[in-house]
Amino acid sequence: MFPLSTGMAVLAGLSLGVLGMLWAFYERRERRGGAAARPSAHHCVRCDAVYGAPRAGADTPCPRCGHLNRALRF
Repeated sequence: MFPLSTGMAVLAGLSLGVLGMLWAFYERRERRGGAAARPSAHHCVRCDAVYGAPRAGADTPCPRCGHLNRALRF
């Protein structure tokens, strides 16, 4: 059987490896798609509706009243 310190070192190494692989996966996914692939949220200043649009950055018309609104920035 392994000593406790060796088991803890193996567990810590495996945890760091899994976190590193998750980080690399999400970084690669972010670079491939970028912000253009992500839907954006919009808030209509005229009728107070909140709605989503397929592309970020563009002014999109409100589905309720047709007013052009910019995407929300968080």
